[in-house]
Amino acid sequence: MPQAQVKGITLYYETHGDPKNPPLILIMGLASQLVRWPLEFCEMLTAQGLYVIRFDNRDIGLSTQCDETGAAEIAAITKKFLSGEPAKLPYSLSDMAGDAVGLMDHLGLAKAHICGLSMGGMIAQATAIEHPDRVLSLTSMHSSPSNPQDPSLPRTTPEATERLLAQPPDDREGYIQHTVDSFRIFASNSPVYDPECEAKMAADQWDRGYHPLGISRQFLAATFSGGRLEKLRGLKVPALVIHGDSDTLIPPEHGKVTAEAIPGARLIMMKGVGHGMAFPSTWEDTAREIAALVKSV
Repeated sequence: MPQAQVKGITLYYETHGDPKNPPLILIMGLASQLVRWPLEFCEMLTAQGLYVIRFDNRDIGLSTQCDETGAAEIAAITKKFLSGEPAKLPYSLSDMAGDAVGLMDHLGLAKAHICGLSMGGMIAQATAIEHPDRVLSLTSMHSSPSNPQDPSLPRTTPEATERLLAQPPDDREGYIQHTVDSFRIFASNSPVYDPECEAKMAADQWDRGYHPLGISRQFLAATFSGGRLEKLRGLKVPALVIHGDSDTLIPPEHGKVTAEAIPGARLIMMKGVGHGMAFPSTWEDTAREIAALVKSV
C-alpha cells in the first residue's frame, strides 16, 4: 500500500501514468477520499501526457485519522470561533498544504502542477501561496478564495447548508442515498448530474472507511483557516479556475472572484454543472483544459 510519512502524518496515495511526464497532484475536498477523482478521469489525464498523483487528505480514507481532537473538543472550538474567541484548530489548510508538499518530497518531485476541488481547491491555493517555489501551475475547481459563508460573497444556499450539516445514516445504503440526494441539491437538480456516478463514488468511500469525526475536523480547517483573496493577487503562477454555474454549495461567484484575483488566470464557467465530480460528460473537456494549462508552462 503506497504511503508517505509527512511530519507524523501518513498519507495514502496512488499514481497513474508515466513518472517521466509532467506531475499533476490532485487534491480532493471536504469529506472526500481520492476515489472522488474517478479512475476514468485520471486515465483521461494520463492520456493527455500527465503523471497523475491522487491521495487521501489527512483525516479521511486510508490516511492518518487525527483522533486526538474528539467530539467535545470539536464542539468547543467551533463555539469559540463563532463567538469571536481565540481558539486553536486541530490543523489548518496551511498544514494540509504542507501535506501536499511533503508528498512531493516523498515522490522526489522538486515541483508539480497542483489541482484541487472544493476544500481541495483551497488547499491548492494555500500551496501556491505558501510554497510558490514548488508549484508549476494551479487549477482551482468549484472552490473559493475564502469560505462558503464569507459575508462578502454569495453564501451557500439554505437548502445546501442544511444538507451539508445533516448527519448521514450510519448504514451503507442509507449513506449512499443520502450522498446522492445531497449532491443533487449541490447541483441545483441539474440534468447534467449523474446519480449513478455519485452512488459509485459514495459506495467506494463507505467501503474504504467512513470516519465522521475526521470530516468535522476538516470542516473546522476549511471554515476557520482564514481567507486567501489578497494573497492570491500576488501569485505568479499560471492558473485555471473551473466552476459550475449550478453550484449551490460554493456559488459560482466564488470562482469568478478567484479568477479575478489571480493575475492572468483563466476562468471556465461550466453550464449546468454543480458541485463535485458526478458530471462525467464534462470529464474529457476538463482533462483537456487542465492538460493545456500544464503544457503551457
